Amino acid sequence: MTEKIEEIKKEIVIERLRQAPQTIRISFGNNGEFMDRDEMIKNINENTEIGKRIVNLQLDYLKAFKKMAFA
Repeated sequence: MTEKIEEIKKEIVIERLRQAPQTIRISFGNNGEFMDRDEMIKNINENTEIGKRIVNLQLDYLKAFKKMAFA
């Protein structure tokens, strides 16, 4: 059950990223390296540490947005 929930979370974030322009570039961490949309999706699909971080950051953003919308 937990694995299914994690997969759904990943799918939500991937679909959200697909709505972003393909040329978007975001830096994660202090290393100064930027990732484009497809690299972020690849990291999520490969379940890398940065992929997990992207999912958590996006879900945190959506939760915060919901709180602001209903405040």
